[in-house]
Amino acid sequence: MIEYRVTKYDPALRDIGGAYALPEWSSFTDIGCMFNGSPLSEAEYLQVENAYISSALEFLCESGVSSLAVRELENHRGAQLTFGEGSTLSLEQLKTALPRVLREEFWCKFEGPDSFIHIGYDYYMYVGVPTPCSKAEQVAAGIGLFVEPFKSPYGGLVAA
Repeated sequence: MIEYRVTKYDPALRDIGGAYALPEWSSFTDIGCMFNGSPLSEAEYLQVENAYISSALEFLCESGVSSLAVRELENHRGAQLTFGEGSTLSLEQLKTALPRVLREEFWCKFEGPDSFIHIGYDYYMYVGVPTPCSKAEQVAAGIGLFVEPFKSPYGGLVAA
């Protein structure tokens, strides 16, 4: 499996320990808060959120993955969901579920037998796919994201 970290954070701006060195927004709830002298606008947030979703789907499409299952679902806020633990979501359903995870409405892993999308703390996304995805890497870079080889800290795949 090929694993990537796909983020809005420029790796050149990480310190020696790998931590991102600049103050940066990391949550939907940061809309309206000040960063680099100006408030984070909803439009700016949505542009980045859409880039994450497009990139995730591009990796899945390029590698031939058509669905992922919901694993380790946590819904502490009681969000209305049309799926549950173990549900299989098509790419179209993932397109709707991913922004909700990015906005911290609920949390889960999206996983298949040889692929995954994990959304982590501080707006980090981890993608695992069965084959290298050079086109998806280019698409992500073209819409302002950084793609790095990186093993997901959320562990390996859960057996189906």
